[in-house]
Amino acid sequence: MSKPSKNHHYVTRAQLRHFSIDSKEKQVWVFDKESERTWPSGIAAAGSENNFNTVEHEAGKWNFEDLFNDVDNRSARLIRDIVGARSLAWFQAEDHIALLNLFATQMLRTHLARTSPRMLAEQMRDLVRQFGYDPDQDPGMTVPSETILRLGAVRSFLDRGELLKPMARLVPALFAARDNARFVLSDHPVVMSNAYLYGDAALQSHGVIVFLPLAPGIAVALICPTIIARYEAIERAELPAERRSRMERYRNGFRAGQPITIEDAELDNWNRLQVACSRRYLYASTNDFNFARAILAKNASLRTVETHTSMGEMGSGPPRRRGMPAGLQLLVHGRYDSCLLTIAEVDEAGEGLTARTENLDLLQQVSVDPDELRVELYDNGRVRRGMSAACVECFGDPQFGWFRVVHRDGALRELARRTDPTRPLNTHPPP
Repeated sequence: MSKPSKNHHYVTRAQLRHFSIDSKEKQVWVFDKESERTWPSGIAAAGSENNFNTVEHEAGKWNFEDLFNDVDNRSARLIRDIVGARSLAWFQAEDHIALLNLFATQMLRTHLARTSPRMLAEQMRDLVRQFGYDPDQDPGMTVPSETILRLGAVRSFLDRGELLKPMARLVPALFAARDNARFVLSDHPVVMSNAYLYGDAALQSHGVIVFLPLAPGIAVALICPTIIARYEAIERAELPAERRSRMERYRNGFRAGQPITIEDAELDNWNRLQVACSRRYLYASTNDFNFARAILAKNASLRTVETHTSMGEMGSGPPRRRGMPAGLQLLVHGRYDSCLLTIAEVDEAGEGLTARTENLDLLQQVSVDPDELRVELYDNGRVRRGMSAACVECFGDPQFGWFRVVHRDGALRELARRTDPTRPLNTHPPP
């Protein structure tokens, strides 16, 4: 029986090999964000830590590294085949499942997956102290021990189906670097972004893109279907020739499972996310990390990252949403898509949320949506009002763009009308 390994990878060797310095697949360049030092490291030592997947308990030690073996073996074959074929056209159902498991496992096995719960617990303790409460008197507010965190990592891996469910709706795609541009890898290599200015970097959000570099020249992504649908709709849109050509190129890549060559600016953004979202280390095939040094010079807090989540301050409202345009904006979330309506004016005396927009085509689309909607009204990026299980009703002359957001359920709508002290029961729409 072989002796259990004590060198445990939080970034698999199968991934690191494709970022090796040469064809021997033995070494990779490492960049330390804390010191800005670089060095060539053996792949066996990079992206790893001794006893990272070992738990100490009263009966001794439990090495749970073998739990990852099945997923890692399938992932290694999958990565090799994708990089070799530079295509997803050969994908079968089992390959799609293996890809989702690769993403989910890589999200759950890193340092950040363990440090985040501890950081959130410490933030909560600091928060309640502001109100004179001693968290040390409450056993439920104890900062989790290293043993608890490691057992939590095991539980999260075994329950990774909770990540696979929202991922399953996303569409796999390949992105390729242009010419001599290169993707980099990090110690937290799965990163998320959103194609929409108002979108959240969350698996359930419309517009989300989940991204994982596989080699310096190619990356795999999981794309929200709403993005795919907008590329498929370009035939009905009036677009400048250059933009239409670019969108057709992306659409063809999505359809065929072929790599979509991206502009350097887009690649730079994905590399920036590797810097911002990693705990400490970057990995690359070349010793060129000046882009990372430039990012760190502007934001020193990224040198060591322990969590991507912040609790904010008690009593304060939600922070300003980044990317939200100025003025009044109504964000409408449907079951299958979302959109942003620019609000020209609001009738404060109207039922529910009564407002006017000049985005008449979008208004018409959301008003006929048969599903329940969720809406948020933003004022210069800060949420002002919200409503769930809602519908949008247009009224008056369509050219003026007046509408109201009300509860879709008639009983709840009537209850809201009767219990809202700021609005008269017999409200008439504006002319």
